[in-house]
Amino acid sequence: MPFNIDWQSIDDVLLDMDGTLLDLHYDATFWLKNLHSIVAGITGDSEIDIRDRFREELKKHEGTLVWYCTDYWAEFFGIDLIGAKKQLAHLIRFRPYAKQFLEALQPLPLRTLIATNAHPDVIQLKLDVVPLSEMVDGIVSSHQYGVAKEDPGFWTALFEDYSIDPYRAVFMDDSSKVLEAADRAGVREIIEIRHPNLSEPPRTTWRQGIDDFDLLLPRLQALGHL
Repeated sequence: MPFNIDWQSIDDVLLDMDGTLLDLHYDATFWLKNLHSIVAGITGDSEIDIRDRFREELKKHEGTLVWYCTDYWAEFFGIDLIGAKKQLAHLIRFRPYAKQFLEALQPLPLRTLIATNAHPDVIQLKLDVVPLSEMVDGIVSSHQYGVAKEDPGFWTALFEDYSIDPYRAVFMDDSSKVLEAADRAGVREIIEIRHPNLSEPPRTTWRQGIDDFDLLLPRLQALGHL
């Protein structure tokens, strides 16, 4: 059954990148596995100690821009973080039906923006693999505004910069805290992506969501043929 969104009352489609359009398996593999072994190989410390230090530091910065800042973590671990991430670039891929979803949006009178917490360096790394920039009207990193998407300041800045009426917008993300922030900011349609990491089972943390974009395609494709 098609997902119930009144697309004709929407002007802006706001989309997260990692875990929404792209498979989160890439990021999870790097941050939860490969990073520890890389740092251990350089420092001689045990992977367990490195993992514990990383988790402790993460807790200090949860919900802030530092959490997502590759510059910060490169300095923290003393490694070329982007160089290390490039070693796993073969894992960067679209989630199921994400490409078809973006293609279905293109002929419609809707503006499509990626709104991500990813650092600009990470965005560029992924754009070198998948053609996201060619399929959307813009890509906005929270690093441009100095606050993460969990912060109300991000939404204020985004709405002002792009003249977005939140009541005529839809936002999709895999993070419940970010979805809550968008909800508080007044975005009318909020959808959780419930299968962000294709190597793990789907999960539900928000009141409205989908596993994959195939549920959204029938109505969009029908509009495209009007």
